[in-house]
Formats: sequence, C-alpha cells, structure tokens
Amino acid sequence: MDNKKKTSQSVIRLGTHGENYGSWMSKPVFYMMGGFTLAAIILTVLSFAVFHITALGIIFIVVSAALLAFIGWMLWIRRQYAFGGGGMMDKVHRTMLSLLDYDGNGTLLEVGCGSGPLSIRAALTWKQTKVVGIDCWGTMWDYSKQLCEKNAASEGVASSIWICAENTRKFGLRS
Repeated sequence: MDNKKKTSQSVIRLGTHGENYGSWMSKPVFYMMGGFTLAAIILTVLSFAVFHITALGIIFIVVSAALLAFIGWMLWIRRQYAFGGGGMMDKVHRTMLSLLDYDGNGTLLEVGCGSGPLSIRAALTWKQTKVVGIDCWGTMWDYSKQLCEKNAASEGVASSIWICAENTRKFGLRS
C-alpha cells in the first residue's frame, strides 16, 4: 500500500458522528437463539419437576448451557465486529481498500453495501471517486437505502455516493 493511501486510511474514523452502521449479526438471530435457549430451559424444568426423568433433564441442562455459551460467543463476536467496539470490521475495510489497485479516478461499485460503511470509507479515501452502493435489503436486517444515505450525509460524502436499492419484491422481501 502506498504511503498516501495508508495515511488517508489511518485518519478515517467511521461512526464518530452518530452514524448507524448496524451489525452483521441481525437481531432476529439473537431472538431465535434466545427462544431455543428458553425452550431448552423449560424442557429442563419439565423433565425434572413434571416427568421425573433425570437423564432427560441432564441432557436439557447440557443443551441449555451450550446454547447460553453460544449466545455469549455471538455477543462477543458481534461486539468485536462493531465499529464502536472491537473495530474488526473497520480493519477488514481498511485492508480491502488497501489491496485495491485503484488510482482514485473513476467509479467504484460495491455490491451488498448494507449500511454503507465500505462505500463511505472509499469515498473518504478517494475524494474524486464516485461510489455506487447497491443492496437488496430484507426485513431481517436493520439496513435500508435511507440509512445508507443518512450515514453518507453524516460522514460528509453524500455527494460522492449513490445508493441504489435493488427491487426486493422479486425476491419476496419487503424494502
């Protein structure tokens, strides 16, 4: 990576103006795992208190403990990838852009832009570049075209980024 790009990447701090970049692990995943864990705990109690089957109760205790440990791991990973947390996503984006053989002139396309952090970082890195972000946002994610545009405006690059929403209806999703 050339020194100019390295310097410009090191001074970019996304998410410092109140932007919402969300998380790669959606809330419904946590709700689903929480539901499974609650069901396993209820089955544990029923196994001991109602059915009086000790072996089954022990199995459900192990399952409940494993699910709780998995939820804890998911929370830790989610925090590591958060822009305001461990910053892993920030590091991934810096690496991706540093590996591009790009001189900063022209247009960049990001397919699957989510909440827009990589597109925004590219626009901040190469001021003269036009960045196009496209995504097919579904209801499972907290991302939308409006969120991308809001994040870009908050980071000061709204004029450099064009966000395009794919027609989600053909995929059976709502935008």
